[in-house]
Amino acid sequence: MNDLKWRRVGRASAWTYGGLVIVGGVLVTVVSVGIPPTEPDLAKHYSYIREIWPGLYVSFLLFTAAFLSLVPLGLALREFFGRSARSELLYASFLAAAIFGVIWMLVQAGSAQTVARDSAGLSTQDLNVLGASSSIWSGVINWLQRGFLLFAGLGTYWTGRIALQQRSMPRGLSWVSLLMAVVFALGIASLVPRDLGVPLPDSVGSLVIALGGLLALIWAAWLGWELGRVS
Repeated sequence: MNDLKWRRVGRASAWTYGGLVIVGGVLVTVVSVGIPPTEPDLAKHYSYIREIWPGLYVSFLLFTAAFLSLVPLGLALREFFGRSARSELLYASFLAAAIFGVIWMLVQAGSAQTVARDSAGLSTQDLNVLGASSSIWSGVINWLQRGFLLFAGLGTYWTGRIALQQRSMPRGLSWVSLLMAVVFALGIASLVPRDLGVPLPDSVGSLVIALGGLLALIWAAWLGWELGRVS
């Protein structure tokens, strides 16, 4: 594949990633607003999950497609920067992010589907059993999320660092890539207190997600434009 075709692949992949992440993020935010907590009424919580399941299902598909687009994006960036140890690390990071991201969405979709399909009409005791099982899956989902954040952060870090060293992209875009890496790191850091049993206010996680979504849109749009434009 020649350089022009790789640049077109990179542009399409970057714009696909940015667009799907934003659409999926808005959709899951809209349908998730008002979800009641599991305590004290687990039945009410699961009833709400059943109602919003179609919207959640679509959002999971959108995120899965977005994460898959990181594979051709990593390939295109490797060709754009030229083969080197750092560009290989860049590609490997985006490939790993795509793998963790897709598995994260598949497991999360499967867990939510089980609740939506099997929770109706269960007794209080059976609901508690289902809730305990869901808690186990939640732990797996959280660690898959950490894997995605880690490798996506490494991918954007290497993109920014290589671009700064080569001066092959605008400095602003290079620094946005590095800032994206910082936001991914903050996402991981915001999950650590939970592991230690120290709950953080929901506003902290919401702020990180909002900042990450905005930067993802800017980064993907700008990166796609530069990949398709630079000769």
